Amino acid sequence: MRSIELTLLLLVAVVPVVAAQSDSIHTVVTGVRLPAMQELARGLTGRTATLTADEVDARGAASLAEAMDQLPGVTTSEDFDVTVRGFSVSPGVGIPQGVTVYVDGVRANEPDAHQVNFDLLPLDDVERVDIVYGPSVLLGRNSLGAAVNLVTRRGGDGGARELELAGGSFGRYELSGHAGATRSAWDYYVGAHYEHQDGWRAETQARVATLFAKLGLRRGPWDGTLSYSGALNRISQAGSLPESLFAANPRLNFTRGDYFAPQAHVATLNAQRLVLGGAQLAVNAFGRSIVSDQFNANFVGLDSRQRTSARQTGGAVQLSGKLRLGVHELRLLGGLDGDYLHTNVRIFVVPGGGNPDSLTEWVRTNQADVGAFAGANMRLTGGLTATAAARYDWIRLPLEDLLVATESGLNYFHRLSPRLGMTWTGGSKTRTQEGYAAVSRGFRAPALVEIGCSNPLAACPLPFALGSDPPLKPVVATTYELGWRTHHRMRGLDVSANVYQTDVRDDIFFVASTVTAGYFQNIGATRRAGFELSFAWAASSGLRLYGNYGYTRATFQTNADLATTRDTAGEGVSPGDWLPMVPDHRANAGFSMPVRTRAGACCGPAVSVGLDGRYVGRQWLRADEANETTRLPDYAVFDATVTVSWREIDMRWTIRNVLDRRYANFGTYAENPTVAGDPVQRWLTPGQPRSLQVSFTTEF
Repeated sequence: MRSIELTLLLLVAVVPVVAAQSDSIHTVVTGVRLPAMQELARGLTGRTATLTADEVDARGAASLAEAMDQLPGVTTSEDFDVTVRGFSVSPGVGIPQGVTVYVDGVRANEPDAHQVNFDLLPLDDVERVDIVYGPSVLLGRNSLGAAVNLVTRRGGDGGARELELAGGSFGRYELSGHAGATRSAWDYYVGAHYEHQDGWRAETQARVATLFAKLGLRRGPWDGTLSYSGALNRISQAGSLPESLFAANPRLNFTRGDYFAPQAHVATLNAQRLVLGGAQLAVNAFGRSIVSDQFNANFVGLDSRQRTSARQTGGAVQLSGKLRLGVHELRLLGGLDGDYLHTNVRIFVVPGGGNPDSLTEWVRTNQADVGAFAGANMRLTGGLTATAAARYDWIRLPLEDLLVATESGLNYFHRLSPRLGMTWTGGSKTRTQEGYAAVSRGFRAPALVEIGCSNPLAACPLPFALGSDPPLKPVVATTYELGWRTHHRMRGLDVSANVYQTDVRDDIFFVASTVTAGYFQNIGATRRAGFELSFAWAASSGLRLYGNYGYTRATFQTNADLATTRDTAGEGVSPGDWLPMVPDHRANAGFSMPVRTRAGACCGPAVSVGLDGRYVGRQWLRADEANETTRLPDYAVFDATVTVSWREIDMRWTIRNVLDRRYANFGTYAENPTVAGDPVQRWLTPGQPRSLQVSFTTEF
């Protein structure tokens, strides 16, 4: 036991990002991966949102994508593509990613294409989910539209043992449980989750199994944790349908046999303590591995299989403290982080008919990333706080072709990303107001798959044919933002508003030149601009109301020629053309209220009800970047929840899509081989129809 204690004290890491307040939606919180002094919060980020574990559970969210769907400026599709302020994060390889996801400060984006496999994240074991909008200078690179950090539980965060059984429509059933406690200086937490579903579309069965465990130690000035997260999943997938089939029967699966089967393991060591008479030291180290098998059943051409293995190790160290400068106090933060990634990708053609798979591509990379960051703020006069921060990244990304040595190449990327901000705070004991203005810059280096598939003269068959193609430039995003927030403690009212503009240079797009092939290219300039409004109100009676609205205008800002399946000659985009699959309007609203309160164990159960609605505006389809056809229609969907609580037992009924609205949440253009002449038509992804889930939760 003594050796374990010394390991936790001397080896690394951090209790993840610390929020400045416990409100569901707030505007100014710390935006760093490792914990820092509370006063450093002001000015380090723009708009943020926090989802607590209770909020995620109350919505019955099965993935991070579903949990984020209620936030302003966020749109999701049936394929778990998530768009935040016009930037994407998705499990799909081929979608340029602009959002970074962390679990306890460890990056969860995969190294081959920066995609995020949401099913691998331990959502059942989070204490909260912090979302930081815009470039996150101190969180790390690649955060153009937002950064998301999942903060996991530990034994001291409520030591109850809980078991949950759930089942519902489309053959879905799940079992999950967790237990945690504190023993003297030690604490522990263990959680497990198993889920199976047949899927609402043909042949879309899924099996998800996750395990999470954390051991913590608080002794003297030290606070350390050691955690493990593992997942073993197999998910069958269904893609878009030709519009005629979508209208006739949206449950069809046009490419039966697609599946994704990953196995992942993550170990994280965390520690922090006070040093040098009051400064705070935080350190982090981690190891992560994933092995995956992805099968693509192609209606046109041969089937393919991609097998990927990746290992990642890294860590970070950060020091924060205060320095007196005359009558002012300067708060400082600085640190280093780095990681090493070994990625191996093999792609096979699957001829079928009992014939063996044929290896067509085999590449690997040993990527090294190093970053240095620093930030400071100073409280001036009249409630004003000035903030400055910067991050420098250096990336070495070699591509080694193990089949054709002449296709190997070496890439270097480096960038300084600054942030400047001013925050004003005022109010009284019962009402606080905050306002901020900031300019920040984000940086994203091309991913392995993007670098290996960027030659328009040699389009990559899906999943991808990789080689040393012409170099891609890194993406640079500059965001200007103004925001305001007021909080009435006595009235339980929280209101916020903000306006932003993000100018992007050398944006990376994947353009499809045929139904099964395409390549990545840089676009000189694009822009995302808009505003967001939100409010939340909680009455003493238990009634809670919330609402938010986001307007996003995502457009090209330069002339560019793009390949497209709609025209073999390609199409030209002009400044002002809208980016595809970014809705202009997005709104959410809902309420929860007690119908019957419980005065004691003798007085029967408590009953509460809730209703959530979301509206998504019209969107241009992919492969119509020139905006020459018609957009996807807008749609509104409502979810309802009824919860009955009695003693230590909770029962919850959740109905998704109460009105059984039929809608499409994704669209593109591709050849339809089921029609004579293989015409290029609209392909749509249907949203899930009405479904019911019933869950039973008890503490023991």
